[in-house]
Amino acid sequence: MRMRPKLASAGGIALAGSALALAQMGPATAQTTPGRGVKGDFSLIMMVHTSASTPNFATPATRPWGGGGRQGVRFSYRSIPCTGAAPVNNISSDLPSYNSRVPGSRAPSSLRAHPFAFNVRRTSDGRRELQGRMTLTVCQLKPGPTADPDPVPDTQKSKIIVKFRARYTRRTAESLNWTGRFRLAGGTGRYKDLTGSGEIAGYFFCFDPRGCANTGRKYRDGQMVLHGSYADPTPQLSD
Repeated sequence: MRMRPKLASAGGIALAGSALALAQMGPATAQTTPGRGVKGDFSLIMMVHTSASTPNFATPATRPWGGGGRQGVRFSYRSIPCTGAAPVNNISSDLPSYNSRVPGSRAPSSLRAHPFAFNVRRTSDGRRELQGRMTLTVCQLKPGPTADPDPVPDTQKSKIIVKFRARYTRRTAESLNWTGRFRLAGGTGRYKDLTGSGEIAGYFFCFDPRGCANTGRKYRDGQMVLHGSYADPTPQLSD
């Protein structure tokens, strides 16, 4: 994957207010060409955590990042399960429904990152960047958590694959922000032929009321936004 990050400020991504605002944004352009699939623009907002920050959920093991340039180490974060109450992820994006084209769907759809993982790599100009992959679990084609117990386990739900590169800056011991580019690299189910690209930006922090001071200087949580375009030459527009 060869992408040059387009640098921009990732500061000021509000935790709740901007989540709702982005989730309610309509697509800038969206069109269907008969016989040639669907394409359009989309936005997405997502929160990820580590096992230590969500002890009430039985999530697989994660590895929080401390902001250093430890090459060769894979860091990983996850969203909580689809059955969990996740205010941001429950109104995540208009991408899974292809801008509400799927009958019975409703934007924004509920999504989870299972997982969000990356390595820290040195670039040709001597800087370091995040190079990673996010697997989006499509909880359902409407807002909200799924039923508990859920008849379809998260591991069996449709997935969307996102690959990204981003450069980062540590602002304080409590926050590190990053910005770059992503591409959509297919998935499972209706998303197997999905492609697209755009900008990604986010930051790592600690939800703990005490901040990151008691976490071994590891960032246990993160939030990100994506905005870009998508195309699917073989859309499955039946629910």
